[in-house]
Amino acid sequence: MMSRLRLVLPTLWRLGPVSVTNVAAYRLACRFGLYRRRLPVQQWDHEGAFFSPTPAPAPVLSPSSRRSLLDRAAGLQAGELDYFSSIRKKIGNPPDWFLDPFGDNRIAPDGHWSKLNEFAAGDIKKVWEASRFEWAPLLARAWRLTGDGRYLETLNGWLLDWAVRNPANSGPNWKCGQEASIRLINLLIAARLLGCHGTPSGCLVGLVAAHCARILPTIGYAVAQNNNHGTSEAAALFIGGAWLAARNESVPAQNDGRRWRDAGRRWLEDRVTRLVGSDGSFAQYSVNYHRVLVDTLSQVEFWRAELKERPFSEEYAARCRAAVEWLATMTDAASGHAPNLGANDGARLYDLSTASYRDFRPTVQLGSVLFLGVRAYAAGEWDEPLLWLGLADAADPASQRFASVLHREGGDVVLQGEASRGVVRFARFRFRPSHADCLHLDLWHRGENILRDGGTFSYNTQARWLDYFSGTESHNTVQFDGRNQMPRIGRFLFGAWLEMSECGEIEHDGSSLSWTGAYRDGEGARHRRTVSVTGNIWRVIDEIAGFRDKAVLRWRLIPQEWTLSGNSCESAPARLRISSAAPLRRLELTQGWESLYYQQKTELPVLEAEVGPGSWTIETEISLKD
Repeated sequence: MMSRLRLVLPTLWRLGPVSVTNVAAYRLACRFGLYRRRLPVQQWDHEGAFFSPTPAPAPVLSPSSRRSLLDRAAGLQAGELDYFSSIRKKIGNPPDWFLDPFGDNRIAPDGHWSKLNEFAAGDIKKVWEASRFEWAPLLARAWRLTGDGRYLETLNGWLLDWAVRNPANSGPNWKCGQEASIRLINLLIAARLLGCHGTPSGCLVGLVAAHCARILPTIGYAVAQNNNHGTSEAAALFIGGAWLAARNESVPAQNDGRRWRDAGRRWLEDRVTRLVGSDGSFAQYSVNYHRVLVDTLSQVEFWRAELKERPFSEEYAARCRAAVEWLATMTDAASGHAPNLGANDGARLYDLSTASYRDFRPTVQLGSVLFLGVRAYAAGEWDEPLLWLGLADAADPASQRFASVLHREGGDVVLQGEASRGVVRFARFRFRPSHADCLHLDLWHRGENILRDGGTFSYNTQARWLDYFSGTESHNTVQFDGRNQMPRIGRFLFGAWLEMSECGEIEHDGSSLSWTGAYRDGEGARHRRTVSVTGNIWRVIDEIAGFRDKAVLRWRLIPQEWTLSGNSCESAPARLRISSAAPLRRLELTQGWESLYYQQKTELPVLEAEVGPGSWTIETEISLKD
């Protein structure tokens, strides 16, 4: 059997993006211990400090940014870590690297990673979070700002403790190639902030090389997912390999560095040109994972220039520019927030700002400078990554107003009103959808999200919450017969993917804008939606038919006091009026849920209009108030 596997597995890996084949190969390899031989458990010698920097001038931050940064750094010294960018947990100094602080569960730290079951102790993301090393750039920035040696002592102490307790390829923190990739990039960002990247310690070189050696053999599995796993792991190979190859001193990893760099470059070219559309949309249909993508590509481009590596292809560069512009169209310039569309696990990688998790402007600003050569916004606190990376000389934008745009490849349309903006999701699936959100409308007015998406909450929770947040009930659209728009066939999978029967262009008619789209689901129900805006008035016309028992139109409202009177629902920011030729079985305000941050959910009001079987038209008029 083993001899057959040795013959078959290399062929399976070469098949590239055939995900089922690659997953099967990965599981077989783990089962029969092939990775144990290719990636042996190794303990290395860590004499001395990882980082021995010399003082250097720090950028001038605003008082609020400085306070926020030092507050977070003080929390680390007190043994407190921010999980999923929002929840502070006591975890120790140095941390317990195998603890789930939400349930006080621990994963056994021993054993080759290929033998571990990542689902045995609940949501392993809660264990992995501390080992992403997001604290390393934070402590480096605190030291740069203050010169206080305690921050540097904490940074070196945590790294040494992690390395001793996590021998290469042993334990849960080596299980995932993407987690190793995030760790590697954050490690090198910290080295760059401390000025140690050009004259590194042997500890740092050894740790980077160990991570590259872990990532490369399983990148085929990452690529097979057709998501940010492949881009993250390719990015780490390119950055880590190029950094190792650039070392002038004679180190054993230098030749391996070139090999890892070249593999990373090949996979980055492949992943970006396959997963990012010409309109900038990304394979995961998620605004937050799009931010992960842009932050990753920005790190690649920064290090490419820093290490004087040759540019990537023009096609790659064009897709990167488009990806930045896509995220800019989704980001509200006034608040920095963006629609909570698609899967959202709380990730905000390679963070060099003190902005809130919901503020996307630092990512857009850095990506715009690196790929477009100009700021997306006028200078502001969202410039902090530019300050830390020495990119603050970039030119200001010519204009900050974004036009309406249809992203036909990715399945969304942005209608830009005078002081409001509507985003409609529609089905255009080349890759697996994670939410049943076709024809969902997100509505924004002067920085406030008036009509909103439910978010994600958790990847490992009770079935009812998994289904609620990713299902149709958690979106501003019509639900037929109490079911999802697509049947669920797994934790992260839907079947019978929707296809649009109609997908129009953005129509301009004097002072108004409109767009129309329609689909028919696998059970014959039909939904056609037209969204239009004139001034501060938005109209949504829903034409529905083909369902058996009932259809429910939902509007998930900003959490404020809303009053329902007749067919109108009103609050301080807006008034909604429902009209329909169909007799309404029910029009009421109910309680729903939203998750703005991973592992957190809060209540919000939901306006529900229910009709019985037939062919009906329901019109919603939304009057926004200044």
